[in-house]
Amino acid sequence: MRESVNISAVAAAARENNQPGPNHMNCGESVIKALYDAFKPDLPPSIVSVGAGMGAGVGGSGCICGALAGAVAFLGLMAGTKERTKPLAAELHDTFCKETGHRTPCCRVLTRGMEWHSPERVAQCQDNCAIAASAAASILCREFGIQAVG
Repeated sequence: MRESVNISAVAAAARENNQPGPNHMNCGESVIKALYDAFKPDLPPSIVSVGAGMGAGVGGSGCICGALAGAVAFLGLMAGTKERTKPLAAELHDTFCKETGHRTPCCRVLTRGMEWHSPERVAQCQDNCAIAASAAASILCREFGIQAVG
C-alpha cells in the first residue's frame, strides 16, 4: 500500500475512467479502479470487475448510484469486516449526499431530467464518480494512517 495518496488525483482518475468511448468503465468500475490505482492494495487488478454490475444505478435499476456503491465496495475490501466497514460506509453515504446536494444517492434523482447520453448527464455522472472516489480515499487515508495530499 502507498504511504501517501493524492485525493485530487483520485477524483480526476475516477472522472477520467468514466469517459464515454471504447474504454468506458461504468461508474462503479471507475471509482474502484481509481481507488485501486491510488492505494495499490494486495489484491488482483481484476478486483475492478466487482463494479461491473453497478452502472446506471446498480444493474441499470436507477437505484443507488453506482459510484457510491463502488466506493462502498472498495471500503469493504480494504476494511475487511462489516463491523469496521459499516460506520465508514455510513460516513461515505452522508458525505456523498452532502456533496451532491441531494438527500438520496438514487441515480434517478441525481440524473433526473437528463437524457441518458447527453453531455449534461455524462458530466453529472463523472462528478458523482469524483465525489465518491475522493470521499472514500479521504476516509481510507484517515483509517489506515496514510498521508492525504492534494
